[in-house]
Amino acid sequence: MKRTRTLLALALTLCAATALASAAHAEVWTVPAPEGQGVENAYRVQADGKDVAIYRSFDQEPGSGEYYFATFEFTDAVEIKITAPWPLDKATVGPDRFGVQIAEQSDKEVALKADKPFQISFEPNGRVKPLILFGLAPETDAPKEGDPNVVYYGPGVHTPTVINLTDDQTLYVAAGAVVNAGVNAVGKNITIRGRGVLAGTNWERFKGPSAYCIHGKNCENLTVRDVVIRDPWSWTCVFSNCDGVTVDGLRICASNMINDDALDICNTRNVTVRNCFFRAQDDSIAIKGLGGQACENILIEESVFWTDRANIYRIGYECDAEAMRNVVSRNIDVLGYSVNYRDPEDYWANTIVWLQPNQEMLMSDCHFEDFRIRSNGANALLLVARPMSCTYGKFENPPPGALENCSLKNFTVYGEKGDFQGIIYVRGESEKSYVKGIKLENIVYFGEKITAESPIYFVGNFAEDVSIE
Repeated sequence: MKRTRTLLALALTLCAATALASAAHAEVWTVPAPEGQGVENAYRVQADGKDVAIYRSFDQEPGSGEYYFATFEFTDAVEIKITAPWPLDKATVGPDRFGVQIAEQSDKEVALKADKPFQISFEPNGRVKPLILFGLAPETDAPKEGDPNVVYYGPGVHTPTVINLTDDQTLYVAAGAVVNAGVNAVGKNITIRGRGVLAGTNWERFKGPSAYCIHGKNCENLTVRDVVIRDPWSWTCVFSNCDGVTVDGLRICASNMINDDALDICNTRNVTVRNCFFRAQDDSIAIKGLGGQACENILIEESVFWTDRANIYRIGYECDAEAMRNVVSRNIDVLGYSVNYRDPEDYWANTIVWLQPNQEMLMSDCHFEDFRIRSNGANALLLVARPMSCTYGKFENPPPGALENCSLKNFTVYGEKGDFQGIIYVRGESEKSYVKGIKLENIVYFGEKITAESPIYFVGNFAEDVSIE
């Protein structure tokens, strides 16, 4: 009797395991590109045997040229096969934290395996013709066409030119849609979302149909989710004098021109940015004062950033604001930093983190933690913390500001060492334009911890209580 019960229990366990295995079988959803929008003579991507639409963007840096991006949805484990008309035997995948593994690799084909959502760069030859691949969890709560207060764009090409949103409206860009337009949002409880593409490809630099691809102005409770923004004509996504902004899963494939900042947070407070992928020629994150309230209470996390010619973070420069304070950024992967190295005293130096208070404004409580920076062997600055006089708009040579209570913790630089130095540069300008209370902890370059004796660590005049551990 005991043996019978044991066999019965074993049979039930095997049945349950079979059912779970069946339930766990991956499902994959792909949507074809609209006519004339997809790319057919470059990469081919298949997710569990289903073709994934490939789109092209551009990087105008010499030697780089076009790059590509693709999106699909899946559950559980998936195998991705990639082919291309150029060699793939030395291709790499990053960042590592998504756990995407190269399972098989040859000159003609690479097989990847993934078991959770990811945002990766697949690179046969560094920055030359990479494929940005977005494997997303299924979208389960999409609005329906015809829903009240929903501006809906289904699969296909649409050119509304300008989309204006107001209170309680949702703009939905479905997978397989390419919408050529600028979006203006003014009001309360506005949402911009979808798995399709907002495109600025039709317009030249500074000649778009609106100021920016997405411009939230004087908004309360604004949400931007999941869309891809491609080839902007100026700053890409901008918030001006807003209160309460959530950016989740926004993907920016820019870099076709300078001044294409990925995300500009201007005189805006109570902001959360997470699960994003930004590639641009200009700054990835720019926090600016252009007239209005303080920039404060900003959280940026769990994201991947790539700049080709500027800064990953520029906080300051334009500082027409009461203050910039309470900025937290954590768990960030930097896949690419500026190809243009400049000395830290250069007016247009390029850094991973630049804290740059201007116009007698106090910048305080900016904290950065758990950054992983991939080096391609080129030199770069890690941190410049320096009050400056920056001229812009109507402001001619205003007095610098001041900087207090900021930190960097758990920064890791990996990859090719080459000429990378990663200078850390801290100094004030005067007794009024000072730097105070800067803490650096666990800064590691290629396995070596940076200390106060490291030649790349510099603390200058009018800077006090600056430490590195």
